[in-house]
Amino acid sequence: MKLADLSNLRFISGYPRDLAKELGPDGIMTLLSRICEAYENLYASGRVVCTMSEPEITEELVFELLDVWFDKGPRSLKPIHEKSHGKRKNGKKGKTPTIDFCFRTWDSNSYFGAECKLLEENNSKRYNLYVDEGVNRYLSGKYGEKCSAGSMIGYIIIGNTAGIINNVKIRVDKLSNISNMKKSDSINGFTEHYKSVHERGVGNTPFHVHHLFFSFT
Repeated sequence: MKLADLSNLRFISGYPRDLAKELGPDGIMTLLSRICEAYENLYASGRVVCTMSEPEITEELVFELLDVWFDKGPRSLKPIHEKSHGKRKNGKKGKTPTIDFCFRTWDSNSYFGAECKLLEENNSKRYNLYVDEGVNRYLSGKYGEKCSAGSMIGYIIIGNTAGIINNVKIRVDKLSNISNMKKSDSINGFTEHYKSVHERGVGNTPFHVHHLFFSFT
C-alpha cells in the first residue's frame, strides 16, 4: 500500500487495528526511508557529537524528520515525538515508558514506533539496554501492542559499526525469535538495515523489528 492511500482506509469498529498490516511492506519501507533521509541530513549537518545523550540526538533526528515529512509525507499519518503511554498501572508513580517517536493516525494507540538507543564499542551496558529497554518493550506489549511491526534505531557514537552490530545481534538472537536478526533490504542506498521476527504473548504476533544503525563516528 502506498502511504497516499492511507486516508482512504475504512476500519471495522470494535476490531483492533494493525497499522503495519494496513501500511503493508511498501508503506513500512516508505516510513523507514523517511527516517533514513532524516538521518542522512542530520549526519551531513555535523550537529551530532559523541558527548550528546540519546534524547538530544533523537530531538535532532525528529527535527530533520519533520522537515522531510512536511515535504513528502501524507497528512493522514504524522510523526509524533515522545509518544506517551498514559498512567502507570496499579497507581504506581513515576514516568511511564515513552517511545522515542512514532507515526500514528487518529487512533493514538495504533502506531508504528521507533525506539532509539546509544551504542558504542565494548560497552556491554549499552548493548543490553538496546534489548532490555528497547526490543523487549515491544515484545512485552508496552510498545506497539496494536501493531505487528516497529523499529529500533541504534546511534553508533564510538567504534566500529560492524562489530557493534554483531554484538547487538548476539543479544537479539537469544530472544523468542521466529527469525534471528538478519541483514534486510537496503533503503535508498542505506545498507545498515536489519530485521528480526519474534513471538510475543501480548498484542499482535508475530512481531517484526526493523533495526536501523545510524553511525555518527
